[in-house]
Amino acid sequence: MAFLILAIPLILLVLIVEIAAIALHMTGLNMKSARFQALSAFTATGFTTKEAEDVVTHNQRRQIIMLLMIVGFITWASLISLIINAFSTHHELLPATLQVSALMFISLAVLFLSRYRPFVKSFRKTVSGYLENRTTLKKRSFDEVLRLAQNYGIAEITLTKESKNAGIKLKDANFREKDVLVLAIERNHKIIPAPGADDILMEGDTLICYGKLKKAEETA
Repeated sequence: MAFLILAIPLILLVLIVEIAAIALHMTGLNMKSARFQALSAFTATGFTTKEAEDVVTHNQRRQIIMLLMIVGFITWASLISLIINAFSTHHELLPATLQVSALMFISLAVLFLSRYRPFVKSFRKTVSGYLENRTTLKKRSFDEVLRLAQNYGIAEITLTKESKNAGIKLKDANFREKDVLVLAIERNHKIIPAPGADDILMEGDTLICYGKLKKAEETA
């Protein structure tokens, strides 16, 4: 079963990076930047970017990255040890080819779940709620840094096929009802700044919004 045991650290790798990215996002980092920084720290790559500077100068982010680097070192060491053990073990209950096939299936399943939007959205919501209740992490965005209205902030909303606002004009969406203002739309890696009332919202769009954080989450 040596090869199948390799699935454990691989799954942990994905989970740890995603949880760390969510924690960084809760401190105000863009989710894409947060995931990049989390993966960079976990793999000890250490890219020098503007976001990296924002991480090291922020106390909470720096603590998350330090913990991630330690956990990453332990996880990689364990994975290497398991790989060596897998290739050096000769007495297996299951044939090596069957174990490798099962390992590939598990890896594909994890990859599918990591890209399945409803699951990702639910996972992020669960982890965010847990961290919010049990840590001192806060959703500190640009408006909070500038000490603007309480409970207001910048949020990202990604429209899925199930989103009630996908496929309709911005003026017909329910953002105004929720006290949420759409500042920009990210579509196919391009930014549409200050979208107009007649702009049509599409599945896959990421909306950069300003408003009450809890209300913004309900509009997705």
